[in-house]
Amino acid sequence: MVEQRTIHTIGTLSIASGVALFALSIPAILVGTAEIVSHTTTPGEAVTVLLQSIPADGFVLGETRTTLTLGVLGLGVSCWLVGIGLLLQGRTER
Repeated sequence: MVEQRTIHTIGTLSIASGVALFALSIPAILVGTAEIVSHTTTPGEAVTVLLQSIPADGFVLGETRTTLTLGVLGLGVSCWLVGIGLLLQGRTER
């Protein structure tokens, strides 16, 4: 069985890496959004382009959409890391 201290440490590291990834993902999302929206002329067109910009099947490096896609992916992973870290730390508090 794994010691409580080890589980708590893993939880802390998971939370810390999740927060760091979150901090890196937000600027990537903002830059990717600005990059895509800068080519549009109206707000309606900008919304339409943004809704169609993230492909459902993945992404290709080097395209215009790559920054936004990586930012959204990083945001999702960071939420999972923080959740797992909180879960692990909650188990040690019982």
